[in-house]
Amino acid sequence: MSGLALGPNGAPISNDVSQAFNGVMIVGNGALTIKPFGLVGHQSLGFTWNNAERFSLDQNPSNIVSLLLTQQFPRLANPGPVLEQILANSFPSLLVPTQPANHEDRSWTISYAFDQYFWQPDGDPKHGVGVFFGFGASDGNPNPVQYAFLAGIGGKGVVPGRPDDSFGLGLARTQFSDSFLPFLRQQFNLGLQREDAIEMYYNATITSWMNLTTDLQIVDSGLNRALSLTTPRQLTGIDTGVLLGTRLRVRF
Repeated sequence: MSGLALGPNGAPISNDVSQAFNGVMIVGNGALTIKPFGLVGHQSLGFTWNNAERFSLDQNPSNIVSLLLTQQFPRLANPGPVLEQILANSFPSLLVPTQPANHEDRSWTISYAFDQYFWQPDGDPKHGVGVFFGFGASDGNPNPVQYAFLAGIGGKGVVPGRPDDSFGLGLARTQFSDSFLPFLRQQFNLGLQREDAIEMYYNATITSWMNLTTDLQIVDSGLNRALSLTTPRQLTGIDTGVLLGTRLRVRF
């Protein structure tokens, strides 16, 4: 088990002592090794909590646009009588007083994972077939990911005559927060609800110093549409991504 208290605003490239514990982040983790029926498995549970002020995902789009414009063009915050009349005739929305952007004063995440062999050769803890699972959840605001999970099966030394070959198959889903860019999602049908992925590989041991791995990934993107690369630039649909790759590893 482990627990940490950290400053939530620190960065590896900063040694500014004044930022130390300007707020707090609590990180906890516990891990356990188990052996049901003599088969090795692991369980872990983790969480984070912090009280740092973050930019909220729940915003008024018109207000954010006005805030950005007044930051870029400060004159809009105090236009004067002449400019105010021009704006009133052509861009009345720019005269609506801006409000401070919404913020969240805390956030949290929690995660759980396990892996478990369900078959192993007698007296051989490094070979066998097992399953794995992982799940994570967050507050959904300010975190843009509401929850995510992955699950799969893997093994080593299960093909007769090939004791050092390994394989794996995994499924994953990422669910985005309902507060993540709701205006853009609704107006432009961008998706951003969830992303699904499947990955499978087979790692063949050719010699004691050479391995050949084949890997297939299929990703149903969370983004439904994106700007085209051709002219005229317009939003176009995104197809399911398929990637097939191989890797040869040689050790000297």
